[in-house]
Amino acid sequence: VHALDLLGQGKSAKPGRSDNVEYSINLWAQMVEEYTEKFIPRQTRVVLIGNSLGSMVALSAATGDHRETAGSLPSRIQGIGMYNCGIGMNSRNLLKDPNLNSFQRVIFTALFNTLDSLIFGNIPLLTYVLEDVVTKDLLRNALLGLYQCSSEPERRVDDVLVDSFYFPAKDQGSVEALSQIYTNDAGKTPMELHSDYSEFLNDIPLHLVWGTKDNVTPIAGPVGQFYMDLAKNPEGKVSLSLVDAGHIPFDEIPDCNNFMIEWLDGIIASPEYDTASKASIFPWAMPLGKFMQS
Repeated sequence: VHALDLLGQGKSAKPGRSDNVEYSINLWAQMVEEYTEKFIPRQTRVVLIGNSLGSMVALSAATGDHRETAGSLPSRIQGIGMYNCGIGMNSRNLLKDPNLNSFQRVIFTALFNTLDSLIFGNIPLLTYVLEDVVTKDLLRNALLGLYQCSSEPERRVDDVLVDSFYFPAKDQGSVEALSQIYTNDAGKTPMELHSDYSEFLNDIPLHLVWGTKDNVTPIAGPVGQFYMDLAKNPEGKVSLSLVDAGHIPFDEIPDCNNFMIEWLDGIIASPEYDTASKASIFPWAMPLGKFMQS
C-alpha cells in the first residue's frame, strides 16, 4: 500500500503561483501517475482508492483524463475504490447539477462568487484565520462533529488526529493552497468522467463506501444518487456499501473498511488478475483544517 499526501496538503510541500503551481484535480492525478511509474514496477496492476476529493483524483488518474496524450496508467488499473466521493475540487461543480433551475443557478453562482471574494480569495483574511483563529481546541470540536456516529468520538479524535490537521495549516504556503483549492476551476464531475470514459469505467470494478450521515458530500446529493443508480444495475461493476457514518467513515467507523477489503479480495482473486503482482495507492486529500473537508 502506498499512501500519498497530495501536493499542498498534509505533510507535502505547499508551493503556489510563484512556483508556477496551479492546484487542480489534474495536477494531483498527474502526480499519482508519475509516482506510480517511478515506484511501482510496470508489470504490477494498480488499485486506486481515495476519500472525498481523493476519489476525484483517483478517477482522473485512472482514466488518464489529466493527460493530453494516452499514458500507461489506465492499462494497469485493476479497480477504483472511493469513500464518500466528492463532486470536484470545490463546491462550484454543484452548479452543473441538471436538477437546478435557472433561478437556483443564479443564486448559487452569486453565493459562490461572494464567498470567493470575501473569504477564500481574501488572502489577508485567510492568513489571519489560519494563524490566529484556528486552534487545536477549535479543530478538535469541529472533528468531534464529523465523528458523531463513532461510539467513542473522543477516543477517535485524539491528539495525533488533531495535530495532523493543525500543523499542515501552519505550513508556509498553506494559505494560498487553501485559497486556490476553493477558487480554482473545480474540474470535471464524476458524472462527466463516466460520460467521457464510459467504455473504460464500465469495464473496471468500482466500489464505494458511503456514510449516510455525511453532510459534506451527502448520499442524497447528485454524486451519491449517481452511484446509487449505477450500483442498482446487476450487470454493472459498480458496488456500494452504506454505513452509519459521516464524511470520514474509514476512521470514524473502522469496521466499515471490511467492505473495501472484501471487495479488494474479490478483484485480486479474479482469474483475470495476476495475484503475484498488485499494489494499492491511496491519494488522500489530507485536510488543512476543517475548511478542507470538501
